[in-house]
Amino acid sequence: MAAANSVTLGLVLDLDPGLGASIPNEQWERARNACRGSVVRVRRGRCEPPGDAAEREDLLALVILEGLLCREVGIRDRHVLEFLGPGDVVQLPAGHRRPSLGSNVGLTAATELVLVGLRTSFLHAAARWPSLLAEVQQRLEAQRQRLAIQAAIVHLPRAEDRVLLTLWHLADTWGRVTPDGTLLPLPLTHDVLGQMAAARRSTVTLALSSKLEDCITRTEDGSWLLTTAAEARVQQIAPDGRRQHLLGASVMLRQLTRETRDEARALRGQAAQARARHRAATRRSTC
Repeated sequence: MAAANSVTLGLVLDLDPGLGASIPNEQWERARNACRGSVVRVRRGRCEPPGDAAEREDLLALVILEGLLCREVGIRDRHVLEFLGPGDVVQLPAGHRRPSLGSNVGLTAATELVLVGLRTSFLHAAARWPSLLAEVQQRLEAQRQRLAIQAAIVHLPRAEDRVLLTLWHLADTWGRVTPDGTLLPLPLTHDVLGQMAAARRSTVTLALSSKLEDCITRTEDGSWLLTTAAEARVQQIAPDGRRQHLLGASVMLRQLTRETRDEARALRGQAAQARARHRAATRRSTC
């Protein structure tokens, strides 16, 4: 994905056995030999799609085997940042299909990366073992849900709540439990955290130093420690099992109202035409 790539060939299911988790044991060896891909090693820094145009045309997706990839889009000076790690699926930017707003998708290797490219042989194998492609789709859906939750967090009114839930949400994927709490080993600066939580850097600093000091601490290596007090605070902000009001229901009702109105208008038009035909027929009969 970058100029300093090294590319080799490998068996996809040896590199990521989880892709074939639903393949029957007696068919595993045949599926293993059928799924071949290109192993791409990427140095830290800005990434570009691997290979030339012909090679990219043959590329379905890339699966991260090792490392941390940052994927982002922006409008003016504001960015939406997504972290992708082992097991996550990376697809090439949409190109001419991208929305009119926002910058191009930016990819940065925060660490050295190892990825495997899923190419034509994977698609051919998926025609025989559909669960291969189903696993890729499930991973993409999980990533979409993570990003949707991240987007929902920024609508909370209080900046300190947005900061806390942003770190807590990241810890669900990247954190590890310790005796002192959950450790999030992502070296996020206050500025980056502010971008993710829709807050200014100074607001993040104030929230961490005063309003969240019992919930979040910074370790010497730049990681974040979320204490047991953070868990209790999260439950207050976003309690489990709460019945949600679905905006889709409002859209559905508005759409139903529009369709009902259109149907009523059509019926009125048909009734008016019927009355006109009746009057015309009455006039002809009296003449």
